[in-house]
Amino acid sequence: MFSGLLRCSKSCRLRWTNYLRPGIKRGNFTEHEDKTIIHLQALLGNRYPTIFL
Repeated sequence: MFSGLLRCSKSCRLRWTNYLRPGIKRGNFTEHEDKTIIHLQALLGNRYPTIFL
């Protein structure tokens, strides 16, 4: 898909994640989040985009 911007898709995604999405949580994972990630990784393998959606 061509957006007309002079940026690659990775650059656009990183800008969205880092600057334009104010509700994103930053910092370390909680203990509960760690356990959830480990559990989902055991179920789904290394499909991290699926885990973190």
